[in-house]
Amino acid sequence: MPSQAASIPDLFLHRARVRDHDELASLVRGLQCEFIQPDPGAFKAEFTGLRLQDATVQFIQTPLRYVCKGIPSGDRMMFLFSMKMQPEFAWKGQVLDPRAIIFLPPQAEHHKINPANSWCAAVSLERAPLEKALGSLSGSEPVLNLQTSRVLLPEAGAFEALRRRLEAVHAAIALDPSFLTVPEARRGLEESVLSALMPALGTASRVRPAGYGTVTTARVVRQVEEFLSATLGEPLYLADLCAAAGVGERTLRYIFQGRYGISPIRYLKLRRLHQIRRALNRADPEANTVKSIANRCGIWHLGRFAQEYKSFFRETPLETLSKACLLGERGRLATAHLPARPGARSIPGID
Repeated sequence: MPSQAASIPDLFLHRARVRDHDELASLVRGLQCEFIQPDPGAFKAEFTGLRLQDATVQFIQTPLRYVCKGIPSGDRMMFLFSMKMQPEFAWKGQVLDPRAIIFLPPQAEHHKINPANSWCAAVSLERAPLEKALGSLSGSEPVLNLQTSRVLLPEAGAFEALRRRLEAVHAAIALDPSFLTVPEARRGLEESVLSALMPALGTASRVRPAGYGTVTTARVVRQVEEFLSATLGEPLYLADLCAAAGVGERTLRYIFQGRYGISPIRYLKLRRLHQIRRALNRADPEANTVKSIANRCGIWHLGRFAQEYKSFFRETPLETLSKACLLGERGRLATAHLPARPGARSIPGID
């Protein structure tokens, strides 16, 4: 029987290997998000979430390219960056420098495309401790506008110091997380992370991505998403999306190619596949069939659908449905180790 001390790190650390998009989204703290894979393959990811004193540090590693979109929740400020020097990742349709840091205040729109074999980190704090940490930086001009999302480009040396510091944190947790039982150790680890993050912010210039100031792209994408949610279960065509967004086919193609790297029709098909996978994962196999779920999502050609589903996710729809009970039980076990959501008995500093 494990000792009480051995179970204490569960309050401050959560590590998991997941094979489902929604399961990964449920683990990310401080960001209400959704993961979409644009390429075929069996989805899998490694997640590490660490709660320190005021800060939360999270890592996500996945071999597949994926789109992550979402909105920060609560009053936490979030900094996102790549742990690998990969030039292919993009934010809001703009390919970024590998050392870019994305700053997200509460309720800011987040939309990022991560390349294959990516390893990303996120550091988040509430406003008061972040303002205190930023106050330690010299200079009369404010380092950061805490009201607006930004892309920041630190000097190479400062970013490399931050990246290596987070690498060391990840390695220490993997080696032996028992030190998290000591409050002083957690406080020291947080100070170590912030002592690398603040200089990176202090040396950073601001990047203004192409199209940053226009509202057309954000409006079109939002209207298309709302239309897709409202018409779940209905057959849809490109003309429907154009009408819902109030733009022509050429404009819609340009926006989706820039934002998602794929055409609107491809995105529509991916959304349907992910919606059905989500429904299969959440369904009761005793009360549902693949046919009934597919029909509710607007799929009527079951043979063609099953082939596309297997080709994309590397398993049949029936296999996904059969695993629903197992995934549900695994999710309940994982949730038992996670801090409670607001409204429940929560752990300060992470919700």
